[in-house]
Amino acid sequence: MNKLKKLLMFILAAFLFVGIVACDGEGTIDVTDEPTTVQVTEAPTQAPTDELTTEYISEEMTSIEPIYLEPTLDSGYLVDNPQDGLILHAWNWSLVNIEAHLEEIAIAGFSSVQISPLQPQKDYFGDASWGSAWWKLYQPLGFEIATSDHYIGTLEQLISLTSEADLYGINIIVDVVANHLAGGTSTSLNDEVEDYEFEIFSQNLIHTDNGLVSDASIQAVTKGALGDYPDLQTESDIVQNAVLDLLKAYVDAGVDGFRFDAAKHIETPNDGDYASDFWPTIINGIQTYAGNDLYIYGEILNTPGNNRSYSDYTDYMALTMNGMSDRVRNAVVLRDSSRLDNINNYGEVPANQTILWAESHDDYAAGHTDGINDLNMTKAYVINTSRKDATTLYFARPNQASFMGDIGSYLWQSLEVATINRFHNYFVGGDEVVSIQNGFFLNERTLSNQEGIVIVDVDRTGQVDALEVSSISDGYYLDQVSGNFFTVVNGKISGEMGESGIAVIYNNPHPTLPAVYVSNTGESGSFSDTLDISIYSHSAEQAFYSINGGDQIAFSGNIDLVLSHPDLNAIVTLTIDVYAGDYHLSKTYEYTKSNTVIEEVIVNNLDFSTSQYRIVAWTWKTGQDGQWAMGVYEDGTFTFDLPEGNDYFLLVLFPVATSSNNWNIKAFQTGDIPVPNDGIYDGSNIVWN
Repeated sequence: MNKLKKLLMFILAAFLFVGIVACDGEGTIDVTDEPTTVQVTEAPTQAPTDELTTEYISEEMTSIEPIYLEPTLDSGYLVDNPQDGLILHAWNWSLVNIEAHLEEIAIAGFSSVQISPLQPQKDYFGDASWGSAWWKLYQPLGFEIATSDHYIGTLEQLISLTSEADLYGINIIVDVVANHLAGGTSTSLNDEVEDYEFEIFSQNLIHTDNGLVSDASIQAVTKGALGDYPDLQTESDIVQNAVLDLLKAYVDAGVDGFRFDAAKHIETPNDGDYASDFWPTIINGIQTYAGNDLYIYGEILNTPGNNRSYSDYTDYMALTMNGMSDRVRNAVVLRDSSRLDNINNYGEVPANQTILWAESHDDYAAGHTDGINDLNMTKAYVINTSRKDATTLYFARPNQASFMGDIGSYLWQSLEVATINRFHNYFVGGDEVVSIQNGFFLNERTLSNQEGIVIVDVDRTGQVDALEVSSISDGYYLDQVSGNFFTVVNGKISGEMGESGIAVIYNNPHPTLPAVYVSNTGESGSFSDTLDISIYSHSAEQAFYSINGGDQIAFSGNIDLVLSHPDLNAIVTLTIDVYAGDYHLSKTYEYTKSNTVIEEVIVNNLDFSTSQYRIVAWTWKTGQDGQWAMGVYEDGTFTFDLPEGNDYFLLVLFPVATSSNNWNIKAFQTGDIPVPNDGIYDGSNIVWN
């Protein structure tokens, strides 16, 4: 969209704000995926008020420049209380990556970021794909903050992150594993736990003879093992003091809140013969230490268990409500809005202590939701995020090739997500009226004299035609997602939904700052001929891309590119610049073109005892099963043939007396290693574990 059109839209929105129509909302600027199709003169001319056309925009008005706010808490872009705002679940992201993207996170409207557990982890082998390693963060070796050998970072990096996040007003919430430590089996601790928690290990402070967890009884819920790792005696003062010391260390590092993993499986004071004072000791202790300024929530999945209540926990924390979340997601996926008829019933947990989501990391990692497309997930997220009082967690999906620490996707920056987040933050403290009509979910939000409505096309109905609204005044309203105008006439709203089936309709006087991201960052792999890249952008007044330092080419919204290079082996550089007012965002990505076919891999500078171990490679193609590759080891160099198409490998040491390649008898292994473009890897970088 050129600047004049953008200014016209801003002025029209401002004109609406001061009273041309009977809506008391606020003006806006926004750029849609196809911004040049949005014309001010397309506003409906049939309305209960004066006709709206560009004739009302005087020459003096067009000189008004839009005012862009800094993406901070102080500017009102974000909110202070995590329960009032939205949480970005930066699952498996490194602390360094999170810190590098704080401004973009703030622009997307997330007031909090949840990081993965930072306790010393089980089985650190260096680099690893997320699918093979994410669970290791949930089998910690102790109750302290890792200082090395951790996939997402260290104490030093956490302190840096929280300090930088404070500049924006972003809260850092850390995932805490308190009910168990790394296991040897379901009835024994991992031997390495002794190095971190000597008392717990030496006194064997675990529950045994209770079987695996189930909802059948209080005993089964709170004393059973979750898997091949035993349940801790959380009633023990030793365990409680260790957990509290961990939380104090986090507070000292600048953390703003905690998520308690598997909170359901830690007993409450109301659990009869199995009760303990764990929760009052931990929660009251850390809130007192931090000055009662922490946000705390716990994970309860499905139900709290037989003869137990959610209210046993709400004295101490907010809670996840996956039942409500699952209902919303299923309604969207099945195109069945009737499943939302009871959506106002939160049950035992009040909305202001509820955490919703479109999906959780457990859903995704277990394969329950990974096949659901991004649009359906976004629709479910928008429905939840429109709600009054409840907060919503946005799970940032990894991609198939993501390694631990990587940012696997950037959909959290999308127009729909950023727009609903701004809407949610704008109406904090306001009222809501939820209805389900003709296959649409509607949520009318009001705050003082401000009005807005979110509409999601659950059943894929298409056209919004005279749906009843009770809190929105007659007049014209702008959909911040599509750029289309909606009309309210005699308490009925009509308008054209955009392609996403999501409309966020209100007048915000401060336009959203621009965002830009790409479908492939070039951080892993290479291409041999051409590479398809999609650039996604929104809310920019101007946007340009250039390739290999060439001329800047203007674009708007989303654009598809095909990258190539005349040389057989080369680096293709893509630079993107977007502008809005005084704001300028520049990003550069590098893509490796390689026409070299790697038939063998050479790993040099290795150091291990050949009298004790033999070395074998395990290699695979992204997303496919792997296979063993034998090779030759000589003078610190291991060479093996690479099966065609394989792009990853790891090395395994077996006892020299063994002949079979059985994972159960391995002595050591490395992390996952991408095949280098030249086939040569420096083994001095390898971490054996």
